[in-house]
Amino acid sequence: MSVRRPELVLAGALALCAPMIPGVLDNNITIVTAGTRLLVAIIACWCAGSMLTKLIDRYSREARRTQTIKMLTASRLALGPGPAMPKPSSGNEVDW
Repeated sequence: MSVRRPELVLAGALALCAPMIPGVLDNNITIVTAGTRLLVAIIACWCAGSMLTKLIDRYSREARRTQTIKMLTASRLALGPGPAMPKPSSGNEVDW
């Protein structure tokens, strides 16, 4: 699981844990509890960031593929009819 922007993952985890800062400063929440919550927030944000990265990659890959097909079609039309493609061999002959 990878993310492109780990600094955004950390910023998201800190944003999730920001409301607990006054509790830590007033000694209502122990440091161990705060650290555990931060660790859980980092893991949750990392998983969410990883899923978002995969989703964006999947759609961008499809968009690039579609764009490539359109460009190839346009270039074939611009070149006009070319020489006929060779017929595939039956597999028994050896082409040197």
